[in-house]
Amino acid sequence: MAVVTVWWFASPDGAEDALHLLHDRQAELWDAAVVSWPPDYALPEVRRPGRIVGDAVLGGAFWGLITGLPLLAPVLGAVVGAGVGLLVACLTRPGLADGTVLECRRRVTRGSSVLALLTDGEDVLDTLAAAGARYP
Repeated sequence: MAVVTVWWFASPDGAEDALHLLHDRQAELWDAAVVSWPPDYALPEVRRPGRIVGDAVLGGAFWGLITGLPLLAPVLGAVVGAGVGLLVACLTRPGLADGTVLECRRRVTRGSSVLALLTDGEDVLDTLAAAGARYP
């Protein structure tokens, strides 16, 4: 079940900092978008780090390495496996809708930021709630 979560932060760096706190939980994050509006900017900026597919790439590289060992090409197997893992993850994992990101951009205010996440469940919210105590 995909869950879209949008968090607002009172500082322009809050959303980026919260995303860094979730680095350990990449397997549960499918996509993310950071919308921030620093006070000295004319318009908000949007950063989409892309689908978070590190676990699929790593898994593909591992199985490519194992498959490449009998063929005496473990490095080539790992590279091909990582590429296949990336392709499969991009084709099978959903991403945030562009409309969601545009709505976040429309609603963010000067000097604040928004973090939009697409996750596989609600348990990632505990980590963000702890981050919310540090980043109001």
